[in-house]
Amino acid sequence: MNKIWKKSALAVELQNAAGETHKQLFTAIVQDATDAQLTTFSKALETLTAHQFVNAEVIAYYEYNAVTTV
Repeated sequence: MNKIWKKSALAVELQNAAGETHKQLFTAIVQDATDAQLTTFSKALETLTAHQFVNAEVIAYYEYNAVTTV
């Protein structure tokens, strides 16, 4: 099988002052996001939203094709 990267997304869970959590999905992130990039992004979200960062999940989408030999 051939594995081809198509795109990645980031699901971020934030908590508001009332203790309610919600998830926000960000699409079209880089293929191999580093811990430093994810940390910086989550801190920026906390600043912009005044909500507390709880969790992040990187979701990678791949296409699988059968490998054919001639």
